[in-house]
Amino acid sequence: MSTVAQNDKTRFLDLMGNEDQWGSIDELLAICDEGDFWTTEFLEGAEDTAKKSHLRRLIKSLKDEEGWPIVASLNTTNDEGETVRVYKQELLFDPDDYRQVVAYHGDRANHHGRMARGYAKRCDKRFKTRLHRQVKFAFDDQSADPQKPR
Repeated sequence: MSTVAQNDKTRFLDLMGNEDQWGSIDELLAICDEGDFWTTEFLEGAEDTAKKSHLRRLIKSLKDEEGWPIVASLNTTNDEGETVRVYKQELLFDPDDYRQVVAYHGDRANHHGRMARGYAKRCDKRFKTRLHRQVKFAFDDQSADPQKPR
């Protein structure tokens, strides 16, 4: 996945006009289209990017009878010694594959915990609330159940 260039961020914020601008993704797309945001280079790669995005959503939707994903992405090394991301069925996992998937989700849980606490503190600072004291995380056995609503 490519990173967003700083000049794209600046151009996007310029199109937004001010901090009060907000809207649906369709409205933001229209602003960008009307503002001639898209470069030729970007548009040339957009079709492949859209196809890859669709495939990732499709892969993510594949579940077993218990509701667990049957495919996960893993890093591996190709013949040239480069690290590449591959998609592998869980039935083919070895213990190292499980370790990698567990580490990824643990990292994401930590990231989302930091984001939740950070937003709560920003709310507290801005509106003099005590939201950060209400942030609770319950990582028990039931929280890992894909059948339970989130």
